[in-house]
Amino acid sequence: MKIVILFFVLLILILWIWFSVILWSLRNGISPMPTTDKARKKVLSSIPHETQGVVVDLGSGWGNMVTQLAKLLPHCQVVGYETSPIPFFLSKCWKKFERLSNLQLKRMNFFEASLKDVSLVYCYLYPAAMERLKKKFEEELKPGTVVISNTFAVPGWEPVQILQLADIYHTRIYVYVKNNSNVAALHAKAEDEEIKIPLTMAKK
Repeated sequence: MKIVILFFVLLILILWIWFSVILWSLRNGISPMPTTDKARKKVLSSIPHETQGVVVDLGSGWGNMVTQLAKLLPHCQVVGYETSPIPFFLSKCWKKFERLSNLQLKRMNFFEASLKDVSLVYCYLYPAAMERLKKKFEEELKPGTVVISNTFAVPGWEPVQILQLADIYHTRIYVYVKNNSNVAALHAKAEDEEIKIPLTMAKK
C-alpha cells in the first residue's frame, strides 16, 4: 500500500513539474533549452579571460551555462535571469553545490533588468526576443560590451565573430561588440568550418 501511495505521489510531482515548465514556456514564448556541450565549450573558449565587470546570462534556464561562466570568470560578478520556477530552483541548487560566490541568480524578467553596467552578455533565446533585445542593447549597453548569442542573431548588428559548430543543426554562435559596425560580418563556408575573427580586431 505504501508503495502505491509513493508511486502516486511521485507521479503527481512529475506531472506538476511538467505542467509548470509547459505553463512558463507558453508564458515566456520559449522552453528553457539548455546550451549543448559543444556550444558551451565554443562559447567559453571565445570569451577573453581578461574580461572584467558584470557578466549576464539572459534566460539562464537550468543553469548549465551560467554556472560555467561563473567558474571561468571567478573575478567577475555573474548574473543569471530566469522566470520559470523549476529551472530556476534547480540552478540555485547547482550554484550551492558548486559554491559559486560570484554567481547571482535572479528570478525576474531580464527585459526589466538594467544592462548599463554589463561587460558581457550571453543569450540563447528566439527571434522575437532578439528583436526586442536589439533596442534594449542599443539603449543600455555601454560601448565595448560583448554580446554572445547562441543560434539567433541580433537583427541589424554585424558580428565580429561567427562560430559554426560541426553539429546536426550547423549551430552558429554570434559574437558582437557594441559600437563596432566597422567590422564586416563573416559567414560559414562549410558545415564543419569555424570562422573566427579575434576579438582584438574589434578594438582597432
